[in-house]
Amino acid sequence: MKTIFDPTVRKELLERANRLTLQSERRWGSMRSDQGLHHINAAFQLYLGELTSPYHGNAALAAIARLVTFSPIPIPREKGRTAPSLIADKTYDLADEKARMAQLLERVATRPVNASWPVHPFFGQLTGEQYGKLGYKHTDHHLKQFGV
Repeated sequence: MKTIFDPTVRKELLERANRLTLQSERRWGSMRSDQGLHHINAAFQLYLGELTSPYHGNAALAAIARLVTFSPIPIPREKGRTAPSLIADKTYDLADEKARMAQLLERVATRPVNASWPVHPFFGQLTGEQYGKLGYKHTDHHLKQFGV
């Protein structure tokens, strides 16, 4: 499974994100492209511990969700609930969000994998390796949402 700890994967994600425009049509969901990118950036801030959201999952569901998430199975469209701190419901400057993504992605990816990572609001405690995979899969999911 791809991980954001791989420099070639980060480059791929940034190239795809840079193809987003305000006219990029969503294939599912309700977010616009600027909101989608802001949401991705908020997730990276969560991985860094800069945004917090209380754990609202339960151990059994989190275990099942981790099995699916860290497998080749795609994230289901329109099935997940977003943590309140990750909701993007305003208008954002797309160029600023692209620049922020490059900075945040690099900061997450250069954090030691064996460091102490924040508790995820849905999955619970994750390792750095799991955050690397989640970072790729979540970002890929939302970039596909806009056809990039």
